[in-house]
This record gives sequence, C-alpha cells and structure tokens, in this order.
Amino acid sequence: MSRATQIEWWLEQVEAARRAVDTAREDRRPRRSSPIDDQLRLRAARAARLPSTAVAHVIIRGATLSGRQDEERRRSLPPASNGGGSGGQAGPFRSGSSGSSEAPIAGSLSGGGATPGGGSLARARQLASGYQPAVVKVLSYASGAARATATGQYVQREDVPVETHDGRMLSDRHAVADEIKEWSKDFEKRKPSHDVVTVRLKLHGASDTPEGRETYAKAIAAGFEGHRHASRIDRLPSGEIEAHIVTATAGGPKERFRVRNERIGTAEDGFDQKRFDYRSEAVMKARIHAATDTPEHAISIDPGKPQHGRDGVTWQLNRQIERRGPMVDDRGKAIADVAATRKAAKEWSRALRSQSSRDTLHLMLSSKAGADPEALRRAARGFLHDRFADHRFLFGIHVDRETDGHIHIHAVITVKNESGQKMHPGPSDFRTWRESYAQHAQAEGLKIVATSAMERASAQSYGARDKAIVDVAERARPAREARDRAYSADPANQRLIDNARQRIRGARINPIKLPASEPERRVVNESVMAWSTVAREQPDNGVAKNMLERLTIAQTVGAILHTIEKQVDHLSKEDQRMAITSEQMVKDLRLMNEAVSRTSDLLDGETKQQFRETSARYLETLANRIDLQRAQEGGVQQLSRSEVEAIAGVNAERLIARAQDLRMQEEREASAAERLADRAVEAERLQEARGGVDPEAQRELTAERAIVRGSQQSAAREAREAAAAVEAARVLAEHPAQPLPQALIQTDALAKLRAEQEKIIREIETERADAQSIKGQRNT
Repeated sequence: MSRATQIEWWLEQVEAARRAVDTAREDRRPRRSSPIDDQLRLRAARAARLPSTAVAHVIIRGATLSGRQDEERRRSLPPASNGGGSGGQAGPFRSGSSGSSEAPIAGSLSGGGATPGGGSLARARQLASGYQPAVVKVLSYASGAARATATGQYVQREDVPVETHDGRMLSDRHAVADEIKEWSKDFEKRKPSHDVVTVRLKLHGASDTPEGRETYAKAIAAGFEGHRHASRIDRLPSGEIEAHIVTATAGGPKERFRVRNERIGTAEDGFDQKRFDYRSEAVMKARIHAATDTPEHAISIDPGKPQHGRDGVTWQLNRQIERRGPMVDDRGKAIADVAATRKAAKEWSRALRSQSSRDTLHLMLSSKAGADPEALRRAARGFLHDRFADHRFLFGIHVDRETDGHIHIHAVITVKNESGQKMHPGPSDFRTWRESYAQHAQAEGLKIVATSAMERASAQSYGARDKAIVDVAERARPAREARDRAYSADPANQRLIDNARQRIRGARINPIKLPASEPERRVVNESVMAWSTVAREQPDNGVAKNMLERLTIAQTVGAILHTIEKQVDHLSKEDQRMAITSEQMVKDLRLMNEAVSRTSDLLDGETKQQFRETSARYLETLANRIDLQRAQEGGVQQLSRSEVEAIAGVNAERLIARAQDLRMQEEREASAAERLADRAVEAERLQEARGGVDPEAQRELTAERAIVRGSQQSAAREAREAAAAVEAARVLAEHPAQPLPQALIQTDALAKLRAEQEKIIREIETERADAQSIKGQRNT
C-alpha cells in the first residue's frame, strides 16, 4: 500500500468516526422539536454547500506562496503519529531522506494498535525483522550556568556541529557558552540547600575519663537528636576532650539547623566565621544542658562549611576519617573507609530533605552503528521539536563510539519552558519519548521501534555515572590526564570502578529479568503470546526463537516466585480460621526449598543469582514466621528488646525514637502550661493587691480567678500527658514488642503511637531475621 493510499484510508476512517459521533449526538437529542427548530432545519437543508477546502493536516502544516511546505512549520510540527508509529506522509510533507518505503509503526506501548495485529505483536515482528529498541536516556541534570555550559561544551567537543532550537549552528565553545548565558536569565536563582555540616563540640571542663566520655556521648545524642549523624571523640594536648560530628542539618518534621556567615573585625582586616543561627544554637545547647547538666555558657558548638546532598555527606565523612580516623554513626555503626561513607550517604539520603534547582537536562538518543548520521540528526531534530517545542535546546551527534557499536545524539534542554513550567520526567514521559523518537526515526528510514525493557525480559541498563567512571579509568581525558590517572590508581577508588564495570558487564550480558509485580507479569505474558505467533510465522527466525525461549523462562520462573510469595503470605497471616502449627510451616518450608533448588538447577548466570536472591527473601520471611510461631507455642508472652531488634531491625529503633520525640514534646507543652499558670497566679495576686470594694474591681478579680483555674487545670492535664509520654517511652525502650497499656493512652499522639506499634509488631512476622537465625532454621 502506497503512502498516498494510506493517507486516504486514514482520512476515510476519520470521516467515518466523525459521522458516527454526529449520528450518536442526534440520537441522544430529544425527539420533540419546536416550529422554530423545524424552520431552521429546512433553511439549512436549502442552503448551498460551502466550497471544498484542503484537508486538515495541510492547513495546519501550511505552505509557502510558491506551493512548497513552510520550513518553520515542518520543523516545529513533525508528522502525525499512527498509533505510536510513523504515520505516513505524502509528497512535500516528508522530512526528507531515502528509505521512505518503511511501513508505519503498528501499535504503541500501551498495547493494541490501530490496525489488526498491532501492539506487542507488531513490535515483536519488527524486532524479529532487525529493528532495534528505541533508547532515550536522561544522563544528568545541571544547576546554574557553569554546569549547563560544561554540559553544552561536552556536546560540542571535537568540533561537533551543534544546532539550537531555532535552527542556528554554534561553531565553537565560546558560542555554546554565550548561548547558555542567554538561557541562564531564566534559570532558578535559589541556591542548593545546606544538607550536612561538620560540627566541633566542646564541653569545657570535661576531661579524658570514662565519665567525661560518657558525658560527651550523652551530649551528642541529645544535641543532635532526630538528625542523622556520625561522631568521634578526640583527646586534646591539655587532657580535655572534644567531639567532631558530621550531622544532617534536617531533623524533625520542621527542624533544620542553619549556618550563617559572621564577619569578625573590619571589612579590610577581618575574617569570616561560620556560626549556627541563634535558634539552632539555642536548641542544641538546651538539649545538651538537659541531658548532661553542663551550663550553656560552657558549651561551644562551632560548625564548618555546609555541603549539599549525598556527595556532601560522603565528602564530609571522608575528610573527617582521613584527618582523625573512624567515626561511629547515631545507630552504632562504624564508618571507617570510603565504602562505608558511601553506604552512610545512601542511608542518610532520605533524611537530608535535600533541595536543589534543576535548570537543564542532558538527554541522549542512541542508534546502532551503521545508521545514517544525517538521518539520525533529522530524526532527533523532529523528536526534539515534537516533545520540547516550548523549551530551549541544543543538540549534536557523536560518532566517535561507532567502533563500540553505536552512535548517539546528545541534547541539552531547559527544564523550564517558555511559560515558566518545569518538567519532572517520570516513567510515562520516557515511554512517550521512546514512542516519539521511534516515530521520527522510522520516518527517516531508521529501523527503531519503541518497546519496554520488560517486553524483552531485559534488566535495566547501567547508568551514565558507571560509564563515566569506567571511561576515566580506562582512557584518561586529554585535558585532565594526570588527575584521571591518579583517580584510577587510587586504591580507595578500585571498588567503585570494579562495581561500575560489573554493572556494565551485566547489562551487556543482558540476563533474563524476572517479573516481580502483576503489571510486569502481564507484560511478559503478552510478549510470550506475541513471540509465539512470530515463531510460528517464521520458524527459521533465530531472533524469534531466542526471544520466545527467554520470555518463556521469565514467565515460568516468575510464576514460581509468585506462587511462593502467595504461599508465604498465606502462612504469615494472623487471621487464620484454622491455626497453622510451626511443624506444618516447617514442612511447607522444606517443600519450597526443594522447589527452589530444582528450579535453580535449570538456570545459570545472573538469572540464577537473581532467582536465588528473590526466593531467599520469601523463604527467610517464612523462617521468621516459624521462629515467632514456635515462641508463641512455647508460651512466650513478650520478647526482649534484643530479640525484637533482631527481627524488626530499624522498625524497633524508629518506634522508640518516635516515643522519645513524643516524650520531649509533651514535656515542653507541660512546661509551657506550667509557666502560663504561674503568670496567671501572679496576675491574680496583683489584681487582689489593687482591688477595692468597687464592683468593677470585684468583677475583674472574679475573671482573673477563672483564668487561674483554667490555667491550673490545663497545666495539670499537660503534666499528666507528659508523665504518660515518659512512661510510654520507658516501656517501649525496655519492651518494644509489649503493647502500651491502655492507661497510658492520654493523647491522640499516644494513641497513634500505640497503633503504629501494633502495626510494627505485625510486620515483625514478615521482616527478615538475622543471618545466623535463618541458617539455623534452614538446617532444621
């Protein structure tokens, strides 16, 4: 079918749909009509028809006076989509290249194309015929003109021609810098948040004795309560000690320690010094004073320069370790090397509440080697104008990696559009971008189709950071050879480099990705059906045979994991109509272990490891439940704190921390209520001293006494609630798994705490036990 015939067919379909809508609208209208309506209908029937006009897509795209397509329209409005593919175009509406005989994409990632056999089946047929999956990646974001300029100059490296959103060509690095400078007028002016800071804590008078170190430990725990932190206590030449703490500035829901810059001396001869603001310093000193009885004037808290994000955490921790040695974090874990600092930074990341502006994103479109570079450039141009029409961007094509099997387009795009709205790409955006990229690539004769990784049972690819690490380690950059060689030779970086190489190697091996969720299982099932059809149609096609085998393994093993998951969930539920004994659970665990072992023997490589790790999580949960069931059958009514922590892990710590926060809040409220009551009593006494026998004075005195009674009642209530919170914190600290007594539930907050405790106690049964306990259970 020719392109012109395809267009005519689609226009007929659109016209038929329009007629169907009009007919349905008429059918829904009331049958009764007025004489005026009848007259209007008769006039409309007698009216002459309007002259025929050009079809809609011709009007939208426009044409020049000479009859050719308007270039600006063609660049900003790419060809219409045919269900996620490259809708056919005729004559002057092609964006121009050879290979225009390619068929349009049938179907889209959402499944079900506009033509029979669309969706996953159409994509399977294209992959079987040699098409490659569309690759669209966001490599990085940049904040500020300097970082955005560096990214833009990377696109322009080795004199690569760089084209802008308005069709201009940037010839050198200076032109790129000038372009980004113009963009930067609309960049965010907000600076990145201060997320982590090193603090020097000094308690004057505390010497290097066990008591002194215990005092420092209490001071650190109290002063930085609610903040992730790591600390080290060092001895001074004078015999005294001091502490160095790396702490996250964000703490409770509304708490953040803030550092300000203070000028000491004159503008010419002075110097800048970092200080906590008054509120932050007052909070820390008050907590330390309450915990250690150290006078606030004897407490020195001096911050260093704050840093931003996870990188800031890693940098601060590494700096302290290099200078002073290992540190210990707020949960008792030692931080002694580079690997530990990275792990700590990852654990702290959510607690940082980090904020930073994003001004540009660095996007990459990839194609296999051998593709026409100019066709790829035109496809990228059409894609960028299609998806980012109201953003500024620049792009260029890199062919220096063609020997590695691919060429690619790099684009730098402003996050904020012309209306001031910022984009936040998510999975649905990437799906749409892949569809649009495939559409424009096929229009240029490139064999690229939009598929999802799960349709091919493919694991996620490695990240841009992994590639950059390996590239620097294997090939030093010309302008930074000494630094790159020193980086790759540093023993502290070897583990990082090896991990990046392993991720890249794994992505190239492309192990089978096992579906873990219901949507993933549904996609794999549809793909198995599609590839079964292709394999029947093309029995000699090696791609179809390999893909069907791959997806069948993913489907079968995924179903086994799902069955194990459901069985473990069934055995772990409390509301069983018929009690399940630990011995019955042991039998089920043994059968599951045998099934996992048999299945594992049929797999190999990364897929085998993935299956073992996933199944082990479910079996460990069941082993956990067996331990608890045995304890219950043995008459155990409550577990010790160490036993709960071994099962619940950080959940127990979180619960206890919540109780401590609640205790402090109730104590503060009780103290404030008591001060208010004292002021009311004082006001009453003053009124009594001034009061006489006149009626007005008597009325004021009566009102003051009512205020005093209300304040005293409020103070008494707050005191009871504070006492209940203190007792609740004590009970939870001693026995996290023992439900809070009903008598302690004095406030809504305590009621919520008890509800959360009950939830965590239930979750204990599904949490992983420690490795030793699991090994013992498996041996049983």
